[in-house]
Amino acid sequence: MKGLGTALILGLACLGVAGCGSDGGTTYVLQSESPTASASASASASTNASPASSSLPSTAATPIANNFKIIIDSPDGGTAISSPVDVAGTASVDKGTVVAVVLDASGAELGRATTTASAIKPDFGHFDVSVSFSGAVSGQKGQIKVFGVSPRDGTTPTSYYFISVRFA
Repeated sequence: MKGLGTALILGLACLGVAGCGSDGGTTYVLQSESPTASASASASASTNASPASSSLPSTAATPIANNFKIIIDSPDGGTAISSPVDVAGTASVDKGTVVAVVLDASGAELGRATTTASAIKPDFGHFDVSVSFSGAVSGQKGQIKVFGVSPRDGTTPTSYYFISVRFA
């Protein structure tokens, strides 16, 4: 009987710890092999749901799966783009500074724009920037590269993210 009482108390203690042990951390939901806006959105909806009566805007974003610090939500990879191109996504970078660059097939820079995400590292924030570029050859491949910058000098790139695009 003494063993049963001990087991019962131990079981209740485990349930109590499990029930109140949440650290408020985020659950990552990855719906495909690569991170996408929908994975971020579903993780956000499942972990950061706010009451319907709240009218406060949310500037923070849900952390990105696979420990990425930057992700491009739009345009999608492989999309045909023309100037200017709107680039949007999520980032956790120093001072919130996000740089978007359009590169041609050889890696030459065709255009660049800088913006500030809605939150700074260690939090995740949304960014949206319009990049004007010139010199692209219609039908050729290129890339959009997005990165943060080092707080030491404000120019050294950190936390890269690339997508491949086609020029319209």
